[in-house]
Amino acid sequence: MNPSLQRAVASASTRLSHSLANPRAVFRGYPASRTALASLNLRQGYSKPQLQGNTRISLSFSTIAPYRRDKEKGKENQGAMASAPATTSLIESAKRAACRQAVADHFSPNFTYVGIGSGSTVAYVVEAIGELGPAVTGKMKFVPTGSGSTSLIRNAGLSVLQVPDLLLEVGFHPESTDHQPIDIYFDGADEVDAELNCIKGGGACHFQEKLVSRLSKRFICVADSRKKAGRLLTNWAYVPVEVSPMGAEYVRRELLRIGSIDPKIRTSGPTFIRTITDNHNHIIDAPFPTLLLNSEADKLDPKNGLWTPDALLAKIKSIFGVLEVGIFSGLNGPQVAQLGTDVEGVKPVKAYFGTPDGKVETLG
Repeated sequence: MNPSLQRAVASASTRLSHSLANPRAVFRGYPASRTALASLNLRQGYSKPQLQGNTRISLSFSTIAPYRRDKEKGKENQGAMASAPATTSLIESAKRAACRQAVADHFSPNFTYVGIGSGSTVAYVVEAIGELGPAVTGKMKFVPTGSGSTSLIRNAGLSVLQVPDLLLEVGFHPESTDHQPIDIYFDGADEVDAELNCIKGGGACHFQEKLVSRLSKRFICVADSRKKAGRLLTNWAYVPVEVSPMGAEYVRRELLRIGSIDPKIRTSGPTFIRTITDNHNHIIDAPFPTLLLNSEADKLDPKNGLWTPDALLAKIKSIFGVLEVGIFSGLNGPQVAQLGTDVEGVKPVKAYFGTPDGKVETLG
């Protein structure tokens, strides 16, 4: 075989094995499966690495580790991913417990439209809802926030309704004050603070997640206890920002001007290509110092790196080329409905955190 053709076939085979093992990892920087990494090692003759629970296919300098590290002690702080299989199992059990409790507390057979987010934890929400059977869910339609959640819904035998089709189905009535046709929205978060402000976008779907949250009467957040923090950017390292590909470098430089610490355009896959979102955009991961609470607005001092979630969100959104920012703060769905305002209501009304000992903590 021609040497060039032989190399091309080997390269294509490697990419195919990655796509089959974890198709979303190639495009969005999702945690890589052990199967995919093992395949890459065997094909390329690498020695077997010690895999961490949050190991990603993209390991270049342009990928920011999602969790902060304790530099003095040289170990990951309590928000970091665990590596031991037993610990991973406990984390998954914690996620499942949180989701089942959230569904038990908030899911109603009277719902018509249910939003399903893109976080890894949400798989257990779909699992719990699917177990209710078609007698309960048969007439419901489930609104996904991305290709991943679309597959989850379909695989559970539930009916998928994309946002554009939802809006066409409910119709447009200029005189109506009800802008929230979705009865409830379940999703995870990368970090949640004491005021229920969230960081989302680790999976590169935060534009769709904000859209569905805006259209929902209530957002219920589900996560494991590692995601709970007193303030945002305590354990999670960066703010995800979806940007126009043409304007990505411009936005990155503007983020530097407002105090982001070495923002990077996210890359994915073994060839470190730029991550492409469902909207065909890029993601910039922008680290900032730990944020204040919104109730601490009197301490706001951007020149010294002191931002509230609301203030930082507004500042980044004002940068030309930015589509959406992974800070979910401000009002929640019920507050928007009560005020009758057209501002976004994207903050959860309640968060469920599963703990390794099998308990579920709530906030809100």
